[in-house]
Amino acid sequence: MCSETLDPESPTGAARPRRRPTHRKGRATLTREGVGEAALEFLGGHGAAELTMRSLANELGVSPRALYNYVEDRRDLITVAAEVFEARWQPPELDAGRWRDSLRAYLRDLRAHYRRHPGMTTLALSENITAARHPAMLRNIDGLIGFFTETGLSLRDAYLACMEAIRLVVGFVELQDRAYDRPPPGLDRADLEQFPPPWLRSGSGDELPYLRRAGEELAAESSDALFEFALDVLLDGLARRAIG
Repeated sequence: MCSETLDPESPTGAARPRRRPTHRKGRATLTREGVGEAALEFLGGHGAAELTMRSLANELGVSPRALYNYVEDRRDLITVAAEVFEARWQPPELDAGRWRDSLRAYLRDLRAHYRRHPGMTTLALSENITAARHPAMLRNIDGLIGFFTETGLSLRDAYLACMEAIRLVVGFVELQDRAYDRPPPGLDRADLEQFPPPWLRSGSGDELPYLRRAGEELAAESSDALFEFALDVLLDGLARRAIG
């Protein structure tokens, strides 16, 4: 809350808002956006369950009470973090004249953004953070729908294509990249690098002939290669709907 003080330079002596100092004892003071940014960075190095008002306060070197000057509770904290997350992404320009290459670059960049902040989307969903819809994100979605209409899709198909493209990226990051980037305790990274992974090939014999053959014949592929395959499937499907 801002208090008021008289402005000595005002001819009427009118009250003006007293602003919080930007620094105190050489350290930058907190802001609501800054607290959200700190929460987002915290999530980049810790599990979602570890994000609490107390743990973030410890990370910032302040008391938990100090955070309540800027956010109401943990839910509000996650809301601000989600808003910062959504505002940070500056997508590459889309060009309907070269829609395949343009969309591929766009979704690669979106993947990189989600990958820098793993778990943010699933955390927001699990906490039912529906209000965190930053204007920047809405503009990005509106622009992607417009891009699809320019390539020849109906408005219905353009909207559905937009949602499907985002789901592809988010699902890939959460189910594929996240395990590679930060393997959970007890999961051997070497198992992740096998193709198919051991848990799919376990016990495969005559009753699972294709998994057995895949384990014998297929070489491991990087997450990047698997993502490109997913993009190929999406792009080929869109092409069948008379794009370009």
